[in-house]
Amino acid sequence: MFKSKLDTRIQEARLDTLVQNLPSSLFSTVAVSLFLCYLVIDHVNRDYAMAWISAILILSALRIIHLYRVKNSDSPLLQHETPILLGIFLSGTLFGSSILIIFPYHDLPSQALSFFLLASMIAGAVAVYSTHALAFLLYSLPIILPFLYRASTLPDLLVLLALVGIVYYTVMTASLLRVNRSILESLKTQYLNHDLADHLSHAKEELEHSNEELKIENRVREETEKRLYQLANFDPLTGLANRHMFKEELKRSLRLSQEENTRMALLFLDLDNFKIINDTLGHAMGDKLLIAASSRLKSLLNTHSSIARLGGDEFVILVNHAYTDEEIASLATKVIALLEKPFSFNEHEMFIGTSIGISIYPKDAQDEQTLLSYADTAMYTAKSRGKNNYQFFTSQMHEEILERHDIETKLHYAVNNREFRIDYQPKIDINTKKTIGAEALLRWDQAELGSVSPAIFIPIAEESSLINEIGKWVIEQVCQDIAHLKHDFDNDLCISLNISSSQILHQNLPQLIAEQLKKNAITSASIELEFTENMLIKQSRKSQLVLQELEEMGIKLSIDDFGTGYSSLNYLKTLPIHTLKIDKSFITDTPDCDGDCAIAKSIISLAHNLDLEVIAEGVETIEQLEFLKRNGCSIIQGFYFSEPLDINAFSAYLNSPASKLEFLKLN
Repeated sequence: MFKSKLDTRIQEARLDTLVQNLPSSLFSTVAVSLFLCYLVIDHVNRDYAMAWISAILILSALRIIHLYRVKNSDSPLLQHETPILLGIFLSGTLFGSSILIIFPYHDLPSQALSFFLLASMIAGAVAVYSTHALAFLLYSLPIILPFLYRASTLPDLLVLLALVGIVYYTVMTASLLRVNRSILESLKTQYLNHDLADHLSHAKEELEHSNEELKIENRVREETEKRLYQLANFDPLTGLANRHMFKEELKRSLRLSQEENTRMALLFLDLDNFKIINDTLGHAMGDKLLIAASSRLKSLLNTHSSIARLGGDEFVILVNHAYTDEEIASLATKVIALLEKPFSFNEHEMFIGTSIGISIYPKDAQDEQTLLSYADTAMYTAKSRGKNNYQFFTSQMHEEILERHDIETKLHYAVNNREFRIDYQPKIDINTKKTIGAEALLRWDQAELGSVSPAIFIPIAEESSLINEIGKWVIEQVCQDIAHLKHDFDNDLCISLNISSSQILHQNLPQLIAEQLKKNAITSASIELEFTENMLIKQSRKSQLVLQELEEMGIKLSIDDFGTGYSSLNYLKTLPIHTLKIDKSFITDTPDCDGDCAIAKSIISLAHNLDLEVIAEGVETIEQLEFLKRNGCSIIQGFYFSEPLDINAFSAYLNSPASKLEFLKLN
């Protein structure tokens, strides 16, 4: 059976004490053995005596060497118990054998002295082996047994001495057992107390350690709770309250307004043109802009107002105690003025504005969800009315938003339901008197809404990202129509398509066009892409690379609505532009309006100087046509020659010489 840990420690302590006492025991054994040999050597066989003492000395030397190794060994002491006890037994056996080997039979005094020495060695063993009863027995029994045997063979007097010896040995053994039990109990108590002290000390250390860990855990928990509260309630980018915290604040403000019978205003802000900046200059620059805008907005707050970021570029300002609409309008005006100032970041200077929608409690609504929805509705109205302005919510706005949502919903199904079609408005070269191409114009005929104006559905498609799917369909359809026209007419028509900034940034436009050119077996010269001037002046590095790739494919690039932008003309030399298209607004009042005439002439001259083609759109009268011809613009698009036509009507137009009769008057 396995000994308990306590029993093992007690045995190790007993054995250790025994090992510490053995050197003195060995010394006593050697000394008494030498004395005994000296005492009896003249009365016994000398050879036996010398052999006996030699054995005693050799065994003692071996035991001394063994004890030295035991003390310097790293192994547990109990592993050496058996050889130690064997050495004790052999020493007792050799010493006790003196009664048989060198006993002085003819010298009574020597016999008595021999018995005395044996008895004294047993008595000494009680002290040496008191901690180890087995060691005492292994040492004393080999001594006492020969002693008793020899005493029983001697005269009566020594027999009596033997009986006394037995009594003496019994008393010594009993005494040793009592001392041994006492030592064992003492060791047990000592180790139990020591273990208890260690346990208490360890428990104290563990308690102190646990207290420290608890303090650390409390600090970590408090910090975690703070971080979680911060993450749950504040926007990590701007530090403003987030949507969750705003809703809680809105609930509190509504309760306060109800209790105090006061008005409360909600200003819903959306940064104008932020998406373009974010897409063209990157999200890092967009984040800087949001941080700077938030900092400006916080400067307008007071004890009665708070601001939150709902997400993206949307913010909301909550104003308690909004006594009059004039006060709210004044705050909205300050916000607009503050955000329309330029933002400067190193080499970048950016201009944005903000569209603000305003709802009032209790005039417009009395619950938080409706108030937020109405403020959002008013914001969209502000955007539709030119951006960078504010609008108070009205019931009419709600109807407009529902209508817009209805259009957006129906747009999702328009492509699959084949509700779109392409009309083509011819482009005429008045010098060659030929139709050189056309502009592809997207039209939407919806079963419930009827014919929806592109001015209505295109902005909605761009804001909802549906423009990419619609634009892909337009490219595919136009390429199919070009292939059809190439098959029916042996001419080099070039069809222009309008492309949005979203298609450049988020659609692999070069790959898409290349696939359609290959699929329909047409050349890149059959395609021209039109971009608005405002889109090009906000071009990013990515969009520039896309335009360069398109130009390398052999696709012509045209600037639509030229002259309506608000930036420098630097992009004309940095981008691969082939054509300038004079906006209709500069053609309508020519030749009667001197200002429009001057602008049109300047654009034509600029195009010629840059070796670019120039096209005039929106030409409706012979006077406009004659003005453009006189000033060097030979490519004309407009109702004067033809309104936009579906593919069949456009094919018929190309095949009809009557379409060319009107401009022949210019000859």
